[in-house]
Amino acid sequence: MNRNRRRQCPSRHTYDFELRRRHHCPPLPDDRAKRVVRRVYEDALSRRRLDVLADIVAPDFVGYDSAGAMMDRDGYLSAIAMLHNGFAVLDVTVEEQIAEGDRVTTRWTAIATHTGSFAGVAPTWREVMMAGTDIHRVDGHRIVELWEQVDFAGVLAQLL
Repeated sequence: MNRNRRRQCPSRHTYDFELRRRHHCPPLPDDRAKRVVRRVYEDALSRRRLDVLADIVAPDFVGYDSAGAMMDRDGYLSAIAMLHNGFAVLDVTVEEQIAEGDRVTTRWTAIATHTGSFAGVAPTWREVMMAGTDIHRVDGHRIVELWEQVDFAGVLAQLL
């Protein structure tokens, strides 16, 4: 038996760093970009912390919606504020998140209560479900681009 042969890494997902070192496991992937993007869903959307959103969205931010429309940083912050005004209760869940390089793809769902005017629809007090997939491009600790796919037609159908 060859004693110099390295032992297999017990799990590429284990966070027991001493165990990983003894087994010569490759380093864990850097998940800083995921953490930055997760703050959008957890802090800015669910906890309604627009100050966090203002901190992590770059001044030269550009966003693209599913119809191809573009928005700048101010337009994005306004869209989130409009969402909060229309839905006083907004519980967003990150279902899956994948990062590669400077891009983070997030599949999310949300349950919201329609308590204010939204897209021209007066408050109905209905609980609605929405879902989407977003791709963020992150530079350092800031989001610089966003491509989003959100089923707003499904949300409106639930409100009418």
